[in-house]
Amino acid sequence: MQIIKREDIPEKRQVRLTIAVDRDTWQASLARCYQGVKSVCPVSGEPTRENIEKQYGAEFLYQEAVNDTYPAALVEAIGQSDIQIAGTPTLTVEEIGADGYTFAALIDLYPEVQLGQYKGLSAVYPEVELSSDDTEAALEEYARANPHVEHPDRAAMGDEVVLDFEGFVDGVAFEGGKGEQYPLLLGSGYFIPGFEEQVAGAAVGEERDVNVTFPTEYMPELAGKDAVFRIKVHQITRRSLPEWNDDFARQQGFADVSALRRAVMETAVQKKQAQAAEQFANDLIRQVTEAMTVTIPDAMVENQLDGLINELRGHLQAQGVSLEQYLEAGGTTMEQLRDHARQQATAAARYELAMTEIARREGIDITEADLDAKYQELSRQYDLSVELLRQQLPPLRLRHDLRLAAAQAVVVDSAKRK
Repeated sequence: MQIIKREDIPEKRQVRLTIAVDRDTWQASLARCYQGVKSVCPVSGEPTRENIEKQYGAEFLYQEAVNDTYPAALVEAIGQSDIQIAGTPTLTVEEIGADGYTFAALIDLYPEVQLGQYKGLSAVYPEVELSSDDTEAALEEYARANPHVEHPDRAAMGDEVVLDFEGFVDGVAFEGGKGEQYPLLLGSGYFIPGFEEQVAGAAVGEERDVNVTFPTEYMPELAGKDAVFRIKVHQITRRSLPEWNDDFARQQGFADVSALRRAVMETAVQKKQAQAAEQFANDLIRQVTEAMTVTIPDAMVENQLDGLINELRGHLQAQGVSLEQYLEAGGTTMEQLRDHARQQATAAARYELAMTEIARREGIDITEADLDAKYQELSRQYDLSVELLRQQLPPLRLRHDLRLAAAQAVVVDSAKRK
């Protein structure tokens, strides 16, 4: 990688870097990309790189190779230029060929930040005590998290059933109407009206037909039509709240129900203590960001939005739902979702700018030893290898997060409780 040109645009707080990727790096990337596509690109004769390029053109692998090489080149160039970026740079490939390529990166710089007071602030620290309502809520939450589980022969509303199903309209199966080993909570209202009520009463191993009518506001090709779902029940699970007695306590690993109740109360107190500390810190940080003067670049807000959307996507995927399905179910577009989250993204950007400026003023630095210690802590916490954590949470990102956390600690630790 070589920086060919740097152009500063002070009136917009931007820098434009023109970066060259050398021949050796480029050819090594093209070779890697060839290995990735050779099995899926039909060609005459052997699928050699020469034959693939001959049939599809020499530039066939260029886009993949650019995507493979530019991130490292960009990070290195930014590091050499000693700049702080405020969002994802805009990239443009300027020249490309067998000997390498050059690209331009238009980079928004961190804006100038004028902070007000950030040390010696004061805020109300909520009192930590359990009310009778808190106690009952904690006991109920624990009971719901540790229910009595049984597997009855026949399903009833409120049970979870695992079933296969396939839907037919006029005897013809329709797209999206089939599922296998599908978990369904009867009474959740997740399926078409009338479906779940007809599953109730089915026995394990039973096959039956469920007759329903699609709502008129359903997808046009099925709206208002009668359908038959052929189902087979594989498993029935019934969960109910346990009785608070010594038997239940011993099942949870406690000597008796009194010991279990004490443990639940201790956890509830710890939770309230954490909530109080978080509320105290949030109040202080709000004072810092409200007293700050800054013009936030649009790119920085968009970058925060991307992070929020990706976080939502990850949560949904953990539940077996895609972001696209979530949007469709809510009748929402991606643009509407981003507009809805924009205020949160702006607040996140203000927080990052404030903490970054505090870290600069306080000379906060995160060493390699600090990073190693945090990776070890995360490894124990999530039972993942350090190597995998470094891939999922790169050192550059972790160092940034730790620096912001250290800056927040400066604000909180110097504050007074009202």
